[in-house]
Amino acid sequence: MTQNELAAQISARLSVLMTEEVASLRTAIGHLDAERRALESGDVDTLPVLAARKSEVYGRLAQLGDARTALLARAGVKPAKADIDALFASGPEWTACRKPFADLLELAREAHDANLANGLMIRAQMKSSQQALAVLMSAAEQASTYGPDGQSMARTSRRSFGSA
Repeated sequence: MTQNELAAQISARLSVLMTEEVASLRTAIGHLDAERRALESGDVDTLPVLAARKSEVYGRLAQLGDARTALLARAGVKPAKADIDALFASGPEWTACRKPFADLLELAREAHDANLANGLMIRAQMKSSQQALAVLMSAAEQASTYGPDGQSMARTSRRSFGSA
């Protein structure tokens, strides 16, 4: 097999692989958008289902990424953007890879940004929940107790302040 034939074969496989990665990233972004809507609306019941779906897609993306890295290695290229750009510009056999690669980079940035935004919302909601819980716990500790006669009894602290 000549070098050009090998390059054409790798290029064809790489183009198909990256097109599948793009489709998987679009699916992941759809799950991230659904997660954002659920977080905004307070629909926490759907979050575990979405997390499982995202996990499944991310697993597939990892497999595809590993396969892409292996194909790039067969082409003699490291999985760095500059090296990949140089490879795809090196000859006409690589033309079919340019668009899927550009789409892949754009969607990866979009997914990254959506994931960060969702993480910020989750952290803000967790902080709010923790603060509300602290207020409730404080109120419960200060709640009055009643004696057998129905009169309010002062609560004594169970904490020892020292002894003589």
